[in-house]
Formats: sequence, C-alpha cells, structure tokens
Amino acid sequence: MATPIIQLIIVGHHTKMMTFAFVPLIFLIIDILIDSDFKNVFKIILNLALLSVIIYLQLHYHHIQMLFYTYLMIGCYFVYIIVYKLISKEKVKSILVALSIFIVATLFAVGMDADILMSLKEYNKYSIRGQASITNLAQTTEGTAQPLDYEYATNWSFSPGEILTFIIPYYYGFGDVTIEGQRQNLYWGQMPFTDSPVYFGVVVLILALVGIIFNFRKNPSVQAYTFIIFLFLFISFGRTFPVIYDLFYNYMPFFSSFRAPVMIHYFLDLVFVILSGFGIKSIIEAAKDSVLKEKLRKTTFVFWGIAGIIFIMSIIGFESSYKSSVLNGPKATDAKMQGASPQQISQYFNQVATVAYENLTADMRLHSILIALTFLLIYFYLNGKIKVSYLYLGLILIGVFDLWNISSKTLHWEAASQKEQIFAKSDYVNFILNKDPQTFQYRIGEMNRGQLATSNFLAYYDLHQFNGYHGAKIRIYQDAIDVVGGNNPNLLSLANVKYLISDSPLQDTNFTQVFKGTKLVYENKNYLPRAFFVNEYKVDTGLNILNNIKNGVFNPRETAYLEKDINKTIDKPGSSSSVSLESANIHNIVYNVNATGNNMIVFSEIYYPAGWKVYIDGQETEFYKTDYLFRSIIVPPGSHKVEWKFEPETYYTGKMISTSVNIIVTLMIIIGLGYPLLRNRKNQITELS
Repeated sequence: MATPIIQLIIVGHHTKMMTFAFVPLIFLIIDILIDSDFKNVFKIILNLALLSVIIYLQLHYHHIQMLFYTYLMIGCYFVYIIVYKLISKEKVKSILVALSIFIVATLFAVGMDADILMSLKEYNKYSIRGQASITNLAQTTEGTAQPLDYEYATNWSFSPGEILTFIIPYYYGFGDVTIEGQRQNLYWGQMPFTDSPVYFGVVVLILALVGIIFNFRKNPSVQAYTFIIFLFLFISFGRTFPVIYDLFYNYMPFFSSFRAPVMIHYFLDLVFVILSGFGIKSIIEAAKDSVLKEKLRKTTFVFWGIAGIIFIMSIIGFESSYKSSVLNGPKATDAKMQGASPQQISQYFNQVATVAYENLTADMRLHSILIALTFLLIYFYLNGKIKVSYLYLGLILIGVFDLWNISSKTLHWEAASQKEQIFAKSDYVNFILNKDPQTFQYRIGEMNRGQLATSNFLAYYDLHQFNGYHGAKIRIYQDAIDVVGGNNPNLLSLANVKYLISDSPLQDTNFTQVFKGTKLVYENKNYLPRAFFVNEYKVDTGLNILNNIKNGVFNPRETAYLEKDINKTIDKPGSSSSVSLESANIHNIVYNVNATGNNMIVFSEIYYPAGWKVYIDGQETEFYKTDYLFRSIIVPPGSHKVEWKFEPETYYTGKMISTSVNIIVTLMIIIGLGYPLLRNRKNQITELS
C-alpha cells in the first residue's frame, strides 16, 4: 500500500512492479537457507530448484534496473553478514552455502530465461542504454563516454530536503492532487515532475526506528539493512548530492545505463518494512524484560515529544517562510528561465503555495496524532493494559489508515465509456486510413507544439509512426533526432514520413495541409518511398552524414552516404529500374525489384544487424549502414525478389539453452520431491512386510 507501489499500478509500470514483487520472497528463502543445516541432499536440491524458479519468474519481467537494484541489495546483505561473522569469529559455513545455492540458482534462472536475456543483451549494444551518443563520443576521449548523458540519467534525482516527505508527504506539494474537482500537479521540488511522494508510512518509519534502536548492536541483519538504507538513500540523491552516486555512475558496470535514481526507493520502502518487523518484535520482547521495558518507555516519551512539536508547529504556522521556499524553489526558477514574467511566476506559485501549505499543515496534525496513537498503544501494552492481539490489531489499523489516506489521493477513476472514447478513431485518423489504407507503404509523424510527440498511440490503428516513446531507443535513431532534429523535413522525407499530424499550423512549405479537423494533417511533398535507387555512394563520418541531412546539402535520391568504403562499383539505375513493396510485417519485408545494372537500393528501415538478414532470390547478401540510420544493398541486373527476414541467431541459441535448463530444473524438482516420497513409501512397505 506504499504510495510508490500504488503509483506503479496507476501509471502502468507493470514490469517494474512485478520485478519488485518477488524481492521479499527471495529474501525470505535466503534467510531460510542461512538457518538450514544442509544435511538433507534432496532438500538442498529442491530448495535450489524452487529458488531457481522464483528468480526466473522475477527475471522474466526484464526490468533491468530493478533487477540490478535487487542484486545490489542482496549482495550488500551477504557481504555485510559474512564480514560481520568473520570479524566476530563466528562460523560462516551456513551463509557461504546459502550464498553458493543462491548463485547457482541465479545461474539456472538466467539459463531458463536465456532466449530473452541474450536477445536483450545483444540489443543493449545498439540502444541508448548501451552506447554513448555520437556527440558525446566526439567530445570525449575513447572509452570514457557513458551510454546515458549524466543530466538525462539524473533527471529524477531525490534530494536531501525531500527526506521530509517520509513524515510529511505534502511538504513539496505532493504531486497530483484534486482541487475543486480538477486534478493539478502541485509538486515544486527539483525533479522534472512527480505524481506522488515516495511515502511508505509514518507508522512504518517509527516502528523501523524502534527496530534499529533496540537491535542494531546485537543483530547483524539489522546492521546490514541499516547500511542498505543509507547506501540506497545516497544513491537516490543522484546529482543533488552526488558523493556516492558519481562513484557508481563512473565505475560500476552497467550503472551508467540507468536513469531516475529515485527508482531505488522501492527497495528503501521494503527495508523499512522489514525493520519495522524487528521493531514490533522488540516491543513484544520488552514486555518480558524490565530493562528493555524501561528503555522503550523512555523511547515512547521521546516520540510523544516529537509528535507534540510537529502538532504545535502546524498550529503556530510558518506560512511566510514556506511560501518563500516555493516562490524561490526549483520550479519557480525553471519558469523564470523559460521566460515567464515575475508577475506570472508570483501569481501561479502563490496559488501553489497556498494550497500546498493548507495540505501540509493538515498533514502534520494528522501524522503527529498517528505517531502519538502508535506509542499510546505501545505504552498500554507495556503496562499490561491491552493484550498482544489488540496491539497487533491497533498497529495494523493505524498503519493501513496512514497509508491509504495518502495512497488513495493518487488514485483517479475513469468510467468504462472513457476508454471507448479514447480508442475511437479520430477524424484525422479516419482521413489518413481512407486516403491511404495500405499503411505499410508509408510512415506518419505526430507533432505537438512543433516537436515530435512521445506517444505510441497511433500504432493502435496500424499507422507506422516515425515518432514515439521507448525507454531504450536504438541509439542511431536518437542520434538522428538529437543532431538533425525531429522536425527536420530532410530527415522526415528520408524516413518515409508521408503525413504529419499537428496540433498547430506548420510554416514549412515542404508540407501541404490536406485535412483540418480536431488536428491538422499535412502531406509531405518530398517524402521518399520505403525503398529507392541511388546513383552513387560516398563515404563520410557519422556526424558529418547527420549534419549533411540536417543542412540538406545532398540529394538522397541520387547519393547515399556510407561510413566505410565497401569497394564496390555501382551503376546508375536506368529508366526501367523499379522497386515495389509487396508485403511487410515485423519479421518479413518483401520487395519486387527490377535492376538495370549493379544498382544500389536504399531501404527506409532502421539499421540493426543483430538479426536482420536480406536475401536476393533466396541467396543471402550483405547490407550496409546507409545515411547513418538506414540500410542499403546492391542488386545485380534483372528481376529479383528481395526479402528481409528477422532471424536472430542469438535468440535461437538462447532458446536452446533455455529449453535445456528448464528440463534440468524440472528434473531437480521431481528428484527433490519424488525420492523422499519413494523412500518413505519403501520404508512403509518394509514395515508392513
């Protein structure tokens, strides 16, 4: 019920949510393994197989950043416990065996998922997560450029000041809130935006603090979890306090491929929940120990004092200083840099500050009461006024109310009819589909405020979009957008963009308005087909090629640019040469070609050599990276069928590995369960005879 988890459901980050969902179960099995005696071989085999399956299920959602944080957390836990036991001169056999089982189980899980993981690893090399931008490569020394630009990678950095939202979630405006029936985002912190704070419950927080206070010195697990809290918190600060983050970004393998440091807070939430369990355990133990009881009583008085201070501050108020913080905060500064006038900034952010302050003070009063009630329950229990069952019930009710009170505010309900309205064909979609029903012959682009939209929505109608969103786009595509510009007519023409959908009029004379409705539709007069002949090729660097496209200094109908010389002679196509697209789907594209010589054909398909193969009359041939992000081939004279097929060898190898390992793990489960049953059955028969 923690607010960030609820948000995962609302915004549709299901792979992130499901990857995280398996973490508590994995930690539970690890703790069970550490406490095992490892004398029963078949039990070890069964535990290994079951852990392999659970880790496989987590891997199978393929959210690499969440997986990285999972194994960073597990690694920190194991290392801390092992070091602690070595320093304390305790036996480490059980934990080393548990670690070995975990490592083997992880290897089995990777093998079970090899078909997808190997494909992802291969794709990563060509994506923005695995390859630095062309501009970064040009500006840095060889081998030092990181896949993601530092500013982009750290956009969603938590900040030290936002730790306040652990207790007072409204302090930075919260995020999306409902005001007079309308949803508005009141967040005024330094992240680009957020829908809600990273709130996991003030009741969970104070119980976790009790767990740390009463267990830190004697329990290595509590020490390990406390270490993880501080490490992950400092990583989450990203560029706002980069002491730890920069070490990971610059030196930890794969880390520079991740963005949004605040994402690590899901694991912080889990650690606080685990520590709150230690806190409840300490409360139960304190009732039976006079020394602990007295210590907990004093702790109770301290937290009552803290609750009282928070309540008094909410009554006395600090509206003037709070409004000053908002008016001089990051969002107001951003608005000033974007050209907003002082009057506009003052008017808007005064409204934000007024609403946010009202919510903040109400928040402080409520949470101070929740803290006081929690420790009142603890006090009554310590003094024998209530039974342990009532303590549990009271803590559950207060904790659930605390979380639901905040998390429910992030929810918004939509009627089923709204879904039908959203997916109903718009007038401009109907126009394009009626005018050009063979959607595989061309692409469309969608512009919002003069820039390419980051929406994949139009693909629902089988319209082939040049624009859209993907968290790990192919690098050469992103390079083209960054260097040439997503609204550059030369790039759009090369990319087979025939129609542009825009929310505002376009001034570019390359585009002619052909429809006016809820949006405007423009036809690109100079768009190029999916495949076309060129007269010659030239060789240049990638950055120069992109700048040539940007500046329109060459005719792509006549000249193709390659990044290395293929040492082949091509002929200028004759008047009878032709190329036509016969059929297309995501794995197969078929063209009919008539060539008058050794002709070069440029295909408006992204260059991706990890799987795509091209055949001329059934014979595989070579293809070349062309105009930086497209493909080309050389076709001999005559009529031919050219077929592009996506046949990734890595996937097929991974599939073979995956099938084999799945069989092995299944046999392990059968052996682990079956042999003890057969042995017991045999013993029963022996006893009867």
